[in-house]
Amino acid sequence: MKQKIIIVFTMLCILSCSDKKTISPKKFSAKSSEKFDLKKFNENKIDSTYEYSVKDTIIKLSEAKEHFKKEIIAVNHSFKHTFVYDKSTNLLVNEFSYFYGMPVGIWKSYDEKGTLTNWKNYDEDYDFTVKQLTGLLKKDLQIDLINDTNYQSLTIDRFPYKRLYFFTNYCYSIDIRTIEETRIIKIDGKTGEILSDEKSFIQE
Repeated sequence: MKQKIIIVFTMLCILSCSDKKTISPKKFSAKSSEKFDLKKFNENKIDSTYEYSVKDTIIKLSEAKEHFKKEIIAVNHSFKHTFVYDKSTNLLVNEFSYFYGMPVGIWKSYDEKGTLTNWKNYDEDYDFTVKQLTGLLKKDLQIDLINDTNYQSLTIDRFPYKRLYFFTNYCYSIDIRTIEETRIIKIDGKTGEILSDEKSFIQE
């Protein structure tokens, strides 16, 4: 039960991390004692990989030449939270998250003693959070990024851009391709305003 709670909490953190404004190291622990579960991995691995599911989440443990890795993946592969561990100490050295290939949340790096050495908050300039983005797309445009799997491809990105030549704004770009059409939607990363919604139909 404890394991299930931890996994669900981790996935919620990925969704809601951008609800926070500028985050300083004081807001989270500068030390990590987390270790790779080597015993569990060795007891269950097949060809250097052990994969299992907890509710709507896939947990994948794997081994490479210089590190171990744990991936927490949403069933539809929209979210992926990755932990990389040093192979000699089993200690956590890197932690990062993606939403459909877009970096999200706080990425962290630790030294061989588990001390935080570097971090970057990818949500810092986006007041309109990823969670709000998925809600807006579902409610206003009938696009369900979490549950719909009928896309040939789906790419999400975000970037700063100049507005009125002076002000820097931030934008989400959603590129959806189906059998019938390609749709590119741009949404303001501060306000959630739909900046554009362009469709181009595929002709046979």
